[in-house]
Amino acid sequence: MSATAAPRHRHLHVRWSLLVATALTLVAIVALRRAEPDYERKIAPLPVPGKVGERVVARNFAITVKRARLARAYVTRPKSFDGPPRRVLPDGIWMSALVEVEALREPGSVSARLRTRDGLFYQLSGSDRPNVDAVNLAQKRFSPGLRVSGAFFFDVPRDRLQGARLEFFWGALPIPPGMDHRVDIDLGLDAAATRALLAEARPEIDLR
Repeated sequence: MSATAAPRHRHLHVRWSLLVATALTLVAIVALRRAEPDYERKIAPLPVPGKVGERVVARNFAITVKRARLARAYVTRPKSFDGPPRRVLPDGIWMSALVEVEALREPGSVSARLRTRDGLFYQLSGSDRPNVDAVNLAQKRFSPGLRVSGAFFFDVPRDRLQGARLEFFWGALPIPPGMDHRVDIDLGLDAAATRALLAEARPEIDLR
């Protein structure tokens, strides 16, 4: 029996060594993967920071946010020729970002969203809110070499304004394009600036 026991012991010794080596390899692989950025971070748009009044150049477009202003309502043209003007009301308060946009490489559109200081996002209002073709740049196509002035509109709760920033992307949201640029504009909305902006909010702005 002693002649058969020894080989069995050696066989078990080799098996445990393989298991230990395999376990150590798996631990090393897991540690390396945790140290690497996850897939979403790898393909996330690269931030390009800027401030109000600065021309910020991204890969596919350049943008200047001239100013931001607030309004409680917009007045736009009537739906019919002899109809009454339309009064467009927000759920919170209207913020308009007055901008100049230029496509740099090829024709396309620019999307935008407002990011609050606690990480919430408010998407750009559609081209029909307010429906002002000459002003509202939502879904507008830009051509290289032509600088276009207009505004992007956001419906934002008043208590989310402080610390808010604007983000601009080349192409369509809600899915930001991977491996592209994200223009990140600091609006400078600390407590005092937010109070001043709210105090300047117009009861309504006529966009006809």
